[in-house]
This record gives sequence, structure tokens and C-alpha cells, in this order.
Amino acid sequence: MAQHHPDEINRLITEFMDMQEAWNQDHERFDWAALEALAQRGAHAYNEGTGPSFPSLALDGMRHSELHERFLASLLQAGFDPFKTTSTGDAVDAVPVIDHASLAEAAETNPTSARMRATLMDLARERFEPLARDVESGQEPSSLPLYDIVKACAESIPDELMRRIAPELASRDESGNELEEDAARRPGDGFLSPAEAQVENRLPPVG
Repeated sequence: MAQHHPDEINRLITEFMDMQEAWNQDHERFDWAALEALAQRGAHAYNEGTGPSFPSLALDGMRHSELHERFLASLLQAGFDPFKTTSTGDAVDAVPVIDHASLAEAAETNPTSARMRATLMDLARERFEPLARDVESGQEPSSLPLYDIVKACAESIPDELMRRIAPELASRDESGNELEEDAARRPGDGFLSPAEAQVENRLPPVG
């Protein structure tokens, strides 16, 4: 897979911000083809070992609208893996290439965010069903390669699937009753992630 230089990440996010501004100014005349082309170029811009990914900078911490929903769909169509984990250069453990916790938090009040999260959950059902079957066959979850990814992306794993893999990480029981939040699933308490801060301030990723 091709590596993207930080300067290229900077150019991609600047282009996305310009498109976001164009969208805010005139929905009806927005150039959807240009957005899809940008998604094609940036779907694999994970910025490994340097900083937040391009999709993270474009989507994390934003007030999601049709623009973001369609951009996520275009990214996925272009091969973006929302469950990929990478090193950002300053963290010991690999982190997801998008912030699943902030999306889950946004989904509580924003219908667009909720649809975006539902899209990821549909993908999770297909991706992690084999892991659930392995656990049900008696294998130790922590010994399986996909387990760490499930833990890192827990907020986008449907509860019915999570209960089969790691019940302690599920947010609701089989009756739909909300469980006490696990610390690993709780969104950040008022702090911006590096990706959110860079988007909020329109700053390029450092690299």
C-alpha cells in the first residue's frame, strides 16, 4: 500500500476544508464528483507513524451533515478501512484511523452521525462475525488477532455481536437495557483528540 507523505495529507485536508466551505455556502451547486475524486485519492491516506489519518481529520469531531455522510460512503467505496489501527507516531499502542468514540457520541444527537455509525456497524457485522464464531468455539478472545481491533473500535461494534466476543465491552444487555459504561468505551470527557483539534483550528497535521 502506498504511503502518503505528511505534505500530501496537508493538501488533502485543505482541499476537503475548501469543499466543506463550498458546501456551507451553496448546497445545490456543490460538486459531488470532486468530493468523490478526493475520497478516491485519500481513502488510504492513513498517515501511519506520523499523525492522524486524512479521514480522521475530515470526519472526527465534526458536526456531520450530508457532506460528511456521502464522503464516508465514498471513502468506503474507494477501499478505506475504518477498522484499521495505526501508530500516530507518539502513541505506544496503535489507534483506530477514525475516532469511533466521538462518532458514537455524535450519533446520540445527530441523525446523520447515527446513519454513519450504522454503516460502520453493518461493516462490523461482516468483518467480525468470524471472530465471534471462533470465541463461541472455545478459543480465548485475547489470543485472536482481531480481538485488539474490536477493543479499539468497540463503539462501532453492534452490541449483539460484542456480547458474543467480549460481553464486558457491550453497552447494552440482551434486553436492550443500558449497562454501566466501561472506561474503554467512554468518549473523552470534553477533550479534543489531536485530529479533532487540528480540524477545529484548521491546522495541518504535523509531520
